[in-house]
Amino acid sequence: MRGLSRAQARGVLKTVRAGHVSARALAIADSRAVVRSLFLASAVRIGLLDSLRDGPAGRGGRAGHAGHGGRGGRGGPAGLSFTEIAVRIGCLRFDRLRAWLDVGTELGEISQHGGRYQLHGRRARAIAAGDALLAAHYRSILEYQAGPYAELEALLRCAPGEGRADLDRYSDDIAQVSTAATPFIASYLTRVIGETHPARILDVGCGTAVYSTVAAGVDPQVQIDGIDLAESVIATARAQLRAAGLDDRIRLHTGDIRRWTPGPGIRYDLVLLLNNVYYFPAAARAALYRQLGDLLSERGHLVIASQTAPGSVASAHLNFMLTCQYGAAALPRAGELEADLASAGFEIADLQPIVPTEPFLAVRAIRLLS
Repeated sequence: MRGLSRAQARGVLKTVRAGHVSARALAIADSRAVVRSLFLASAVRIGLLDSLRDGPAGRGGRAGHAGHGGRGGRGGPAGLSFTEIAVRIGCLRFDRLRAWLDVGTELGEISQHGGRYQLHGRRARAIAAGDALLAAHYRSILEYQAGPYAELEALLRCAPGEGRADLDRYSDDIAQVSTAATPFIASYLTRVIGETHPARILDVGCGTAVYSTVAAGVDPQVQIDGIDLAESVIATARAQLRAAGLDDRIRLHTGDIRRWTPGPGIRYDLVLLLNNVYYFPAAARAALYRQLGDLLSERGHLVIASQTAPGSVASAHLNFMLTCQYGAAALPRAGELEADLASAGFEIADLQPIVPTEPFLAVRAIRLLS
């Protein structure tokens, strides 16, 4: 044990003799990952990363430059001093702020040179550069992701239907985090549209209308209706569609699909349930599919894309968080999509995993004629 003091060497030997050395080493590595996530989560919430990006002038600084010795603001010194950070966040407990900043510097997410703090780590610089998915992920960690584990004992004793309200409280962050699957779902949807050539599409749970926009880009003639429960989300999406000149082809509606009907005689060649079927209670999904089948044209297809559980750490974690909410949200279990579609009178035309390493399935089904 060359290089160690006698006291350090003895401590290492005692640790080895105590047993479980590899497990303890793994625990240390785990704790560092947890601390990094906690620091970044709190840094996003308190606005530290944005402040370090903008620099002392509050404008003009770029995260990629400030993190590598660049200059913040308009030609001003790089980063922010301790006092400038304290003023930005309204700090009264300087001892706590300094201790917290020390965590970030030890992790390498921020650096401190000449009394000034700068962005340094890849995660911190990406968030400061505007990665909305990363920002939402870390912002959700402290309560949405960690909360169900912290309250497990109480949650296990809840009555049916009771639970947390994270899906309402953190809806914006959840929507942003869910965009991690967008490139894969969009790729699948593009292929389906190319194969089926729909004239009219219904996007159920359309949210920000991201998939409606994808569909409109694939086929310049297709007409799309989107429906979602969230009025504020629909209002924002409508404004974005107007700005993009797509509001004449994509019409958005606010409401519950289970109590909504299109205009007389309107039928759809594609009905989409993309990354949201888990919000419907498992016991009610077959009935939902039957109802959506009634909205299909004779050549129509129902397309569902969803993470399933179990099958990966990510899917198990998401399913646990969903089941801890009030109501009856849960990921479909293995085989449930196929079984529910069959009981609703559908035949599977295509089923495939679309996200590498994850049990994330896309299903295209055809309504059987009775």
